[in-house]
Amino acid sequence: MNLLVLTVYSIIVALAFSKAVESLEEQIVIEGDSEHLNEQLEKYELKELLEIKFKLEDCYEIKEFKHLPFSIKNKSADSSIDIDWDRSSIRDFGGGGRRAIRVLNDDQEVPQKQVVTILVAGESTNVKVSDEKLNDPLFGDKNLKKATEKPDPFHLGLYIKVSQPDGKTNTYVLSLRFIPKKLLWTKALSLALEPK
Repeated sequence: MNLLVLTVYSIIVALAFSKAVESLEEQIVIEGDSEHLNEQLEKYELKELLEIKFKLEDCYEIKEFKHLPFSIKNKSADSSIDIDWDRSSIRDFGGGGRRAIRVLNDDQEVPQKQVVTILVAGESTNVKVSDEKLNDPLFGDKNLKKATEKPDPFHLGLYIKVSQPDGKTNTYVLSLRFIPKKLLWTKALSLALEPK
């Protein structure tokens, strides 16, 4: 009886491991570069005004990586922050730029002009950003797989304007850097063993 249980258990583990290894080719990890972001916030003296947190999944199927999710908070007591989506862009691995689109819902059309997001003091919002191909992957399979080998980052250039109570305004372009990485086999195995 114990031998039968051990045999069945071994078969299940072997199948799970095989499935995990197969999934490695089609899955990636996208990491938001918090250190790079913090360097910019310090450089522009925005750490006391602005907080950005990446909201990325643990891993993505390459064909399902369509959006860049993050949250933005206005930490100030009296300033307002405007995010101009029409002046923001996604820069890919070759340095080419594409228009950034804030995703509001699943059946959204690509807008001619986007509404500026205004965050008053203390306000925060969650956003998802894509390009003009809203329902397609952000990058082609080959480009994204190749980027995981170096790794080669891509960027979201976020155009913001800070307005102070005295009427003074300053504009900044923050570069949110994202790093594609290969999914490690240990992570793939743990994901394969998770109950669906």
